[in-house]
Amino acid sequence: MHDTVPCWFDSHCHFDFACLDDERDEQWALAQRLGVRGLLVPGVQRSQCEQLAVFCRQRPFYYALGLHPYFIAQHQQDDLNWLEQTLQDQLSGQKLVALGETGLDWVLAADAAQREEQWFWFRAQVALAQKYQLPLVLHIRGAHDEAVSYLRQQQFPCGGMVHAFSGSEQQGRAWRKLGFRLGIGGAMSHPRAHKLRRTVASLPLDCWLLETDSPDMKPAFWEPDNNSPASIPLLAAILASQHHLSLPVLAVQLEQNLRQTFPRMMAVG
Repeated sequence: MHDTVPCWFDSHCHFDFACLDDERDEQWALAQRLGVRGLLVPGVQRSQCEQLAVFCRQRPFYYALGLHPYFIAQHQQDDLNWLEQTLQDQLSGQKLVALGETGLDWVLAADAAQREEQWFWFRAQVALAQKYQLPLVLHIRGAHDEAVSYLRQQQFPCGGMVHAFSGSEQQGRAWRKLGFRLGIGGAMSHPRAHKLRRTVASLPLDCWLLETDSPDMKPAFWEPDNNSPASIPLLAAILASQHHLSLPVLAVQLEQNLRQTFPRMMAVG
């Protein structure tokens, strides 16, 4: 019976956040019963990144190291030196698979000076990803064209994932041409998300990775306070319906997408 359950992976999950401490074990046990075999935990700031290797060690969890635009006020210049040294130290392990979460968020940038500050951290991390041949985990809001243009200009070779993609079909195709895949999760479940669902249906299945962004970005159907990787199979059902596929066929394609996006990742589960 267990073998008939499709296997899923949560490709962007802040499962280490403290708000999940009291429910993490229960939620992970539920997710596993529903066929979720692993997850990727992104880095957002130095103090959190410092804990990720230990957090992921005994579980089928993988991680990325990065400095998120949300936390620019906490980032220090020396954090870039720390990030490079930590990449060097931890790349020999099997759990570090990407650099991120980094990116550009024009919703957070009220003026040109704030945008330039985001560019500083983004450019520096793209350079590190290029140097250490790591895919990127990207947070992009309102800046898809600018980010695509910059990475194309840099001839960035390692691809990665654009988390919580909310751009147009044209922007999605531009990302895929650069070697990136698009993360999709709870946003497509909301009744008013007609445009996003049309984009999901119009782009090839080769473009997509499922994610929860747990504990955030709760799907419309999810009642608990915190989102969970246990919602992945329900999100998979929505994605499968958009592409008129069975769940087992979808699972095989998503597994292939995952391996191609994060080639350092070992077999899950």
